[in-house]
Amino acid sequence: ALSEAQSRNQYLQDQVGMQRQVLKEMEQQLQSSQKAAAQLRAQVTMSESELEQSREQMLEEMQNMEEDKNRAIEEAFARAQLEMKAVHENLAGVRANLLTLQPALRTLTSDYNSLKRQVKEFPLLLQEALQSARTEIGQAIEEVSSTNQELLRKYRKELQLRKKCHNELVRLKGNIRVFGRVRPVQAEDGEGPEAVSAITFDPEDDGILHLMHKGKLVSFELDKVFRPEATQEDVFREVQALITSCIDGYNVCIFAYGQTGAGKTYTMEGRPENPGINQRALQLLFSEVRSKAPDWNYSITVSVAEIYNEALRDLLGKEPQEKLEIRLCPDGSGQLYVPGLTEFPVHSVEGINQVSRDRRGFLVCQAHPRGLRGGSPFCP
Repeated sequence: ALSEAQSRNQYLQDQVGMQRQVLKEMEQQLQSSQKAAAQLRAQVTMSESELEQSREQMLEEMQNMEEDKNRAIEEAFARAQLEMKAVHENLAGVRANLLTLQPALRTLTSDYNSLKRQVKEFPLLLQEALQSARTEIGQAIEEVSSTNQELLRKYRKELQLRKKCHNELVRLKGNIRVFGRVRPVQAEDGEGPEAVSAITFDPEDDGILHLMHKGKLVSFELDKVFRPEATQEDVFREVQALITSCIDGYNVCIFAYGQTGAGKTYTMEGRPENPGINQRALQLLFSEVRSKAPDWNYSITVSVAEIYNEALRDLLGKEPQEKLEIRLCPDGSGQLYVPGLTEFPVHSVEGINQVSRDRRGFLVCQAHPRGLRGGSPFCP
């Protein structure tokens, strides 16, 4: 019985120990719960404080918004009143303008109706005006045509008179005129006393020159003598009237003669910057032809022939060594022509120069190239 009592006592002590342990744990849990509750109460207090602050801030913002709303309403109302006032004023102006425009509108309506009637009548009026204009234009054309015919007749008469006067002027100057041109002394003529020109000029007459030959003074009389200082333009001025005669239908020839080195090439051809008679004559020829183009039709051809050792040769032909003959025209005009002579149609100075360049290789390859440079006539 004692053992059982001891066992039971031990059991009860163990149970008490366990209960104490449970109690201790529960006390700890209680303390934790109390601490958590205190924290929660603190958070609730803080939340209530923040909520109160938020509520006060919200109330303040709502009050500000209410004030802003009222102020905006007042401003909008004031603007609306101003706009309404302006609208009333504009409306009054429009009404006044309407009262003013009503008479003008009635006038425009009346004018419009009048224009409608005129538009309906316009085709008939236009037809009458066109018929009248056609009649007047026809009469004017007849008058102009008659006047043009009379002017053309007078123009042709004056043209024939001009040709006659020009040809008479050329005839009075001399159908055949001989000019002399003295070139300047050059280095090849020597130096010192040998370089002095053997030619002197007459101070009173520009057609006379004197030559000292074998101690004797020999004088020559020509139509004109060009001194060494004479320019290419001075020389051409004396012969340019022949270009007009050529255009008028007369035969013209400008022939340069002189020994080798006398200056024939310079006088006839010149240089690109200072052209001679040939280039100046061609430029004047085509210039005159262009100016007369509206009233006249001109056909210009170029040929080059050479008489050498009593033989006539075509320098532009395919067979330049072939001999040609000079014959009288069969029409009884007494004019001379060369059957079979090659002719090239040209329309400008460049066209003639091109023909000259194309045949230059042949011309300079002859047995007498230096003498041929300035002596070969190139006649359009």
